[in-house]
Amino acid sequence: MSETATSDTAVAPAGPPRLPAATVAQYVASRSALNDGGRHVLLLRAAPVWDGPAALRAPNGVRVWVTAVPSVLGVHEQILRHLGGNDKTGPVDPLVLVVLTDREDTELDPALLARTYGRRIREVDNWEVVRAAFGAQDIDARLRAEKWAAEALLGSAGRLDRAGLGRRVLSRDEALGLLARRILGLDEAAEAGLMDPSAGGERIDAVQLLRWTLLPGGPQRLAGARAAERRGIGRFLGEPDQAGSTGRCVAALCEAGNGSDALAFAVVCAALWAHGSGGEAVFRARGRAERFFGERLPGKGEELDELFAVFGRTGEGYVRSLLERGEHRLADPVLARAAQLTARFGAESVAGASLVLQSGLDARFTAAGHALAAQDRAQLTQVLGELSAHALAGEAQTLARVERVRMAARLRRWLASAPSAEIPTVAAGIERQMAEFGWVDRALEHLEAGGDEDAVLAAAYDTVAREVRSRRQHLDREFSERLAVWTAGGTPPKSLLTVETFLERVVAPITSTSVGRRVLLLVVDGMSAAIAAELGEELRRGWAEFDPLAGTAPESGPVRRAMAAALPTLTTVSRTSLFAGALMKGDQGDEKRIFPQHRFWKNAPAAVFHKEDLRSEETGSPFSGALSAALADERGHVAVVLNTIDDRLAKEQKLGDGSWAVGEVGGLAPLLRAARASGMTVLITSDHGHIVDRHGERVEAGSGVIGSARHRTPGGPVAECEVELSGPRVVWPEPDAAIVALRDHDSRYTARKAGYHGGATLAEVTIPVLALLPFGAEPPRGWREVSDPTPAWWHLDTEADVREPASPAAPPASANNAKKPSRRRTQQSGEATLGLFDIDQVAVPEPQPEPQAAAKPARPTPSGGPASDLVRQLTASELYQAQLALLARKPRGDAVPRALTALVEAGTLSMTALAERAGQPAARAAGFAATLAQLLNHDGAPILEILPDNRTLRLNRTLLRTQFDL
Repeated sequence: MSETATSDTAVAPAGPPRLPAATVAQYVASRSALNDGGRHVLLLRAAPVWDGPAALRAPNGVRVWVTAVPSVLGVHEQILRHLGGNDKTGPVDPLVLVVLTDREDTELDPALLARTYGRRIREVDNWEVVRAAFGAQDIDARLRAEKWAAEALLGSAGRLDRAGLGRRVLSRDEALGLLARRILGLDEAAEAGLMDPSAGGERIDAVQLLRWTLLPGGPQRLAGARAAERRGIGRFLGEPDQAGSTGRCVAALCEAGNGSDALAFAVVCAALWAHGSGGEAVFRARGRAERFFGERLPGKGEELDELFAVFGRTGEGYVRSLLERGEHRLADPVLARAAQLTARFGAESVAGASLVLQSGLDARFTAAGHALAAQDRAQLTQVLGELSAHALAGEAQTLARVERVRMAARLRRWLASAPSAEIPTVAAGIERQMAEFGWVDRALEHLEAGGDEDAVLAAAYDTVAREVRSRRQHLDREFSERLAVWTAGGTPPKSLLTVETFLERVVAPITSTSVGRRVLLLVVDGMSAAIAAELGEELRRGWAEFDPLAGTAPESGPVRRAMAAALPTLTTVSRTSLFAGALMKGDQGDEKRIFPQHRFWKNAPAAVFHKEDLRSEETGSPFSGALSAALADERGHVAVVLNTIDDRLAKEQKLGDGSWAVGEVGGLAPLLRAARASGMTVLITSDHGHIVDRHGERVEAGSGVIGSARHRTPGGPVAECEVELSGPRVVWPEPDAAIVALRDHDSRYTARKAGYHGGATLAEVTIPVLALLPFGAEPPRGWREVSDPTPAWWHLDTEADVREPASPAAPPASANNAKKPSRRRTQQSGEATLGLFDIDQVAVPEPQPEPQAAAKPARPTPSGGPASDLVRQLTASELYQAQLALLARKPRGDAVPRALTALVEAGTLSMTALAERAGQPAARAAGFAATLAQLLNHDGAPILEILPDNRTLRLNRTLLRTQFDL
């Protein structure tokens, strides 16, 4: 049978390969003899097919003619024509002729063959050409196995960065990495600023590849490559040392023409495979999604599910990183396209599980509404964690919504704690307003300032808010009854801090101390306990907060103080009384005149600056010249009135987030900076609180004369929402007068405004006091640092039982003097303490004597409660005992359990406060903190952290439980 005979089943013998232009050019360049200026004919064994240019230039500059000749006579003719033969016309350009032929040496005329380069038809070893082109000594055997890569490398040799490749082996990963970067255009994108230039090198990781899919035309570059290159690069990208599962999926999507949607598709894959549970609808959606890969899936069988899950989580994580960096230009179109694909695949049922899609965020808000409505604490805690974990939860437009959910959860916890409805004294009411009810007001204001567009969550907010407003109304009416009796009786304040005793009890001791510290008194007009809680949280990040009366009330422990306003709760009454140090009605002139005359200034300059005094005459200064001079005076004391809150209440409600930041109170931030620079003691207080009108109704004033939106003169019947007040603390319209004041938040006498003051609610009567020093500053005598002032129910990451303990037994009451005991409160340290104030509750308006001081309670041991239970588990664990054994000096007694209990309950404490809770000297606070850190931070885990101020400790409760297996 002849060699040309064939059948339908016969396989033709493989012929020589087709040679691409790149191979020919590189081969010519690799032969230095062809570049000597003479004519040359190079015979290359190849398929006699040429679809490249007739003339090309080798990388070394040599110009080459290329022709394909299938016959022996044709080869002879080409040799003779190029080398001259009978043609005497002289040199030709190009000088090198390459003849591609499939003939054998034995078929050619030996005389003519002897005139060609190498005197034979040369076989082309592509890898040898690659080795020479890249200046390498050898080729990695694994790279030689990638037969498609040789031709691709030759075609790219002139465009690849080959620095450092010479005199060594050309490795597979190195070569394919360079080739992949060239085909994908990664280096070009980096030079154009579209990719991170530091992401170069052999490895192309998943993040690089996902970023590349977002480049205009990026995926089309891979899709447009030759089939062998496209699939070879796809396999390379899918290797574990490269982009792994993401590489496999992206390459398959590019081949299917969907590479530009790779990141959006990954987000959908996360919902379907990483987060979504099973079910017929999910499986159908998965099937539709798989068809997005066209005819070639990136894997087979059961591995696909894991492949898509990994791809989805990677893509989801990358989108999250874009959002965290604020790259919405990239992230937003991806999320919009992902939402479209979700609908296209019918995956809406699982989109709610997504960690980046808007539908996932919406589903979490709805779930929060259901948990609030069900009053399911465990479910609510879980939903809050899931909500906070969503990528969009940290966006500026979403933060307020998330914070409202947290505030609602806090209010639900407060309601569940069964707060006592009894307010036995004015002092007890003011104490609770500062330590408890003000936080309630803050959380409620967040809810009512914004609500929510989700119907389920909005309904839950309504329910929570109604319950809180009802409870608060009862508390306000209880307080107003005590206030009426105490005011009418003219009972001296005694331990209760009041607006007229503030200068004597708080400011005077500062000026008399040997430290000689200057005072900056900031009166933030209208600042309520709720706003003080918000501002205080921010201020404590940069300042140390102190209790200025801790030395005079050691039994109560250091707490954030408050004082009682004068009546009615107006600026002209309370603020003037504050600056004057006596109950009186006045104006700014009176305040400026009286304030510098106090004897405790000891002839040092002291001045009050009001709103009109703050305006700077110069563009570059934040203060007026007079205020700047007063702040610069090394002896002077300064008081500044800041009116932002009070002014805003008169004009508009605060909508959206309901919060107050330091930067929103005009002048506050620059004044604090000036105080820090001068080492001044900072006291931030107010002249009265306020209420915000969210549900207000106008009430008739009877025959009385309206004095403000919240009080009037007596006359006519006193309604349920009113209370009559008289006595020495009422200084309007004249001293020792009588008024009728509103005691509900939802009532007013005048036209509607954003908010009001002048009434008799806890929020209006309670004036907060924040005493601040720069970190490391020596405090005045009697000052003690305040630990975390937030109530236990405010901390959503704890499971502490926040029920208020029963009041201690009352002292024996005589027949003629029935008294109620001062209320006790439980500090977050677990330490039972006496009430902050001990004003008598009296049943008749006659003055009553002070109750007998209760004995100072013994320091309790951590014997009960979730925090103590956790500490007992911790100290009993094997790991803790092992850590304890490593300490060179082991702590004695119960100091460590006390400290750990305080940290578990508070989360964050200053070193000195922690040492105090543990019964350790303040001088040993830093050493004691270091011992605790050594004890807890096993294997380098940051369970107990020292914050950047080097004074504050923070305990990571979750990590504590995880590390010690509790």
